[in-house]
Amino acid sequence: MRYLVIVCLGVAALFGVRSDWVFEPLEQQFLFKPRAPDRSQLAVLASREKGLEEVRIETSDGVTLHGWLKHPSVKRPGERFPRVIVFGGVRRETSWMIDIGRKPERWGWLFVNYRGYGLSEGAPSERALQEDAHLVYDYAAARPDVDASNIVVLGRSLGTYFSVLLASTRPVRGAILATPFDSFAALGNWRYPWFPVSLVVNGRYDAASLAPRIKVPALFIFAERDNVTPVERGQSLANVWGGSRSVFMLSGARHYGIERRDDFWNSIAEFLRRLESLAPGQTVFPGAHSHDTRRQTSDRRGGEG
Repeated sequence: MRYLVIVCLGVAALFGVRSDWVFEPLEQQFLFKPRAPDRSQLAVLASREKGLEEVRIETSDGVTLHGWLKHPSVKRPGERFPRVIVFGGVRRETSWMIDIGRKPERWGWLFVNYRGYGLSEGAPSERALQEDAHLVYDYAAARPDVDASNIVVLGRSLGTYFSVLLASTRPVRGAILATPFDSFAALGNWRYPWFPVSLVVNGRYDAASLAPRIKVPALFIFAERDNVTPVERGQSLANVWGGSRSVFMLSGARHYGIERRDDFWNSIAEFLRRLESLAPGQTVFPGAHSHDTRRQTSDRRGGEG
């Protein structure tokens, strides 16, 4: 099947076929491959009486997006709280992350599934999910219990692209990018160096082109033995980040399963704590400096860590 995809893309490139006619059907068939949701588990989540709210968001084309809002465990009536918006990877819907890891008590967490994932309707594509990402942010920012000046985006793998997109178009407080990549073209050239991937991909999923104009702090989390989005591709994105950035290397980790590691969540908690310590309008952590990327690192320019 991989060779069939390559042949189809090759034909499109050779004859100048509009790449979206070929690329979007292949996106849905080979990139977005969501597993069937565990409806019994989702029913258990929906039955919770405290701390978890079921969310449904209507899109302009009549699709209903479904997800969950995990409220802060420390909450006072009428008080606005900071939120983390989570964008997941290519296979699993996001509800499994709700109860995993120790999340900071003061923060709320919004998990909205991509189209076709979990209980979200529709079919995923880059164009549709770009619009949906903005809609999810606007939904969060408009809630009366959300401090709209303290919204952070957290992306995992593919979700790092949509997090970067939002950081470039909406006033987020910071970005957390776990196992990120710079662009699909760069990933394709790494995996298929003999094929004109850039010609076919034609600028899709290009986080690196957006990153230089983003001025908010970012945390880059790398998996040392990642063979899906290798560290080099994530470091390339970090190198062009326009704001201050921190890097945390998960020693010995592969691409999958990093959410089950305590150091993954500890690095996120520390980043959020440091964000809260910044004065209004401040975008650079005090005393930013560089260290070995096996530890959390920080600098002002986003250069080599």
